[in-house]
Amino acid sequence: GKTMSPVALTKQYRVIFVCAATHIGLQLARACVSMEIPIGLAFGCNDAEDIRLHYAAAKDYVKNRRTGGIFRVDNSVGDNVEIMICDIKSYILAMNYMIKFNSPDNIILYWDEPTITMDYDYHPIHKTIKDNWCKNIIPNVILSSATLPTQEEMSASISDFCTTFQDAKIYSIGSYDFKKTIP
Repeated sequence: GKTMSPVALTKQYRVIFVCAATHIGLQLARACVSMEIPIGLAFGCNDAEDIRLHYAAAKDYVKNRRTGGIFRVDNSVGDNVEIMICDIKSYILAMNYMIKFNSPDNIILYWDEPTITMDYDYHPIHKTIKDNWCKNIIPNVILSSATLPTQEEMSASISDFCTTFQDAKIYSIGSYDFKKTIP
């Protein structure tokens, strides 16, 4: 359900979908490919050259004259990417890649399960998460989680976000339908 929400957002925005669980990102990628939504993938990237485009997102490529198949995709041309799916480590590279082709105001950072690892006092990914927040220039952020703390519990993070993005508007959407899902 909530993992598919970025698909609807592509009608008005470009989306960077961040998830700590690679298999969730790949499920979204599979769904996007079947719906012919142009996607890019950034998992375990060390630099922008590691970002890969699905053929539907490719703009600059070589076509086989005999079969019509696409090959030699220039992954550095991401004009057509509607959803960039990435892991936490690759977020800054994915963000910089997307802002080469889109205004930051037209991009949504959709972070799936941002509370993963936050129940530990120390975890190696904590530094990366902090760096991502400090370097983020995307003003539109959706935190999607079944275990997201309340706005009151996140007041320090929200305050920091509002300091960086003065025009920020904060909304909270919760579900209390315990028969089918957790809120």
